[in-house]
Amino acid sequence: MDINNGSLENGYILDQKYSIKKILGIGGFGRTYLAESIWTGEDFAIKEYFPNDWAVRSYNDGRMILMPKDGEREKLFVHGLSIFVDEARILRGLSDDDAVVDVKDFFYENNTGYIVMEYVRGDTLANFMKKRKGNVIEPDVAEAIIISVAKSMSKIHSLNLLHRDISPDNIMIQPDGKVKLIDFGATRIYALDKTVDMSVMIKPGFAPVEQYSRSGKQGPWTDVYALAATYYFIVSGNKPLLASDRYAGIEQPPLWELNNCISKEVSDVIEHAMEPNYKNRIQTMDVFAAEFEKAYRHISNDVYPHIMLNINGRYKKWKFLAGIVIKIGRSESECDICIEEPDVSRVHCEVVYDNALNQFRVTDLSKNGTYTKSGLIGKSKYVMLNTGETFYLVDESIKLYLEVR
Repeated sequence: MDINNGSLENGYILDQKYSIKKILGIGGFGRTYLAESIWTGEDFAIKEYFPNDWAVRSYNDGRMILMPKDGEREKLFVHGLSIFVDEARILRGLSDDDAVVDVKDFFYENNTGYIVMEYVRGDTLANFMKKRKGNVIEPDVAEAIIISVAKSMSKIHSLNLLHRDISPDNIMIQPDGKVKLIDFGATRIYALDKTVDMSVMIKPGFAPVEQYSRSGKQGPWTDVYALAATYYFIVSGNKPLLASDRYAGIEQPPLWELNNCISKEVSDVIEHAMEPNYKNRIQTMDVFAAEFEKAYRHISNDVYPHIMLNINGRYKKWKFLAGIVIKIGRSESECDICIEEPDVSRVHCEVVYDNALNQFRVTDLSKNGTYTKSGLIGKSKYVMLNTGETFYLVDESIKLYLEVR
């Protein structure tokens, strides 16, 4: 055990199958470790319930157990553990969403609970932002990230769940550009037709005013505010004002004044999504995504990446947004572009347009092959192609053209 902060030491074995490799992060209510399966060598992220204000680590029969600090805090500790268990159940229920971190396992040990999740490599959006020029994210990239999160949150809201902690710290950008939403510790079930008593969860600048009270009317509009605030921050570099200050009448500078690459139309949508009074705010993620995309496309002069399909002289064209991963294959439920040909795999390949490079990344996911003029790409490998270039699936009878216009 690390005597400085109570974290489990490297090599500590959990559940007789996970070996701790290092600490990834420490929060107010939990610690996250990088761990390795002692049987398969696969890496996982393991989240341990460890409320710093309520519990301490102690030795007991060779184990590093958590003990509540006193009788009063024991009640809080037990209640918090039940909420932690809820997080695991919620995440297991969202396993079919590619943009939500997968839960692999859950167990009790050391008088606390552990959630075993896929280890998501990459950067948090906050760290990703720090690596960009001027410590802000280009509007094209930011727009693709926000739309991806909005679409996932729409699915989550359809289950009557709220995230309640969307921020640049809880959005991961993976090395391949895909987006993952993490940390569902604040997630709760909500009811549209009544006010539900919810715990107070505040992330200054990103939490709307209704989260400042246990009886605040929370709903999809609560997550809409946080996601809009996230966009405001990553394209301007300015942290949004406290919602309580804004509710009291302090004005927040509009985005178009902070970044001249942001149009008045986009700025107005963000302002609408961040209305202090929830009744005047955009109410759902679907509406937010639609208004945001509409405003963004207006300023882009309708210049988009396109894919045109040619199957034996039959043509079809799709346009999409920069930074969004487009899946191509035979499965209508899994793919954005469905090609109903017997030799095409269920998910044959992925295409994403990198606006900064002005190139398309094509990743081969098929055993039947994705090809360019240079030959087979190779399963799980990718190539970068320029606008005007082509690639094909299986053979040249299924050809796809790439262009930006």
